[in-house]
Amino acid sequence: MTPTKMLTRWMWPAVLATGLGTAAMLPAPAQANDDLVRVIVDVADVMMRGSTPYYRHGGYDDRLQVSYDRYGRPVYYRSVPRHHNNYRPGPPPHARAYGYRNDNRHRQTKCDSRGRCTVQYYDPRQDRRNRR
Repeated sequence: MTPTKMLTRWMWPAVLATGLGTAAMLPAPAQANDDLVRVIVDVADVMMRGSTPYYRHGGYDDRLQVSYDRYGRPVYYRSVPRHHNNYRPGPPPHARAYGYRNDNRHRQTKCDSRGRCTVQYYDPRQDRRNRR
């Protein structure tokens, strides 16, 4: 064999291996963000037409997918775009919650040796109402 053929015979596999190695190191192409995800639907938002479940707040053709958990209960899903704000927790509250606070300052708890506890609440408004 001539030296030129020997060089060509060993050069092409090295070039091929270098090219495949370089291609493997390049970043993967970007994927489209228009894929759909499954969102669990609350049972209160499921509306049945015949025997087909629909999403209550969706359009006329907003059907739900049904799968069953390990106890045989139905779990309803709907498909939404991944980056779309389709989260709807429910109807808006009917009244503002101004002034509500979970205040435990007026609570007295007494527990006995068996772990049974009794709780007594003190409401200062009761003193004002009953004062004469």
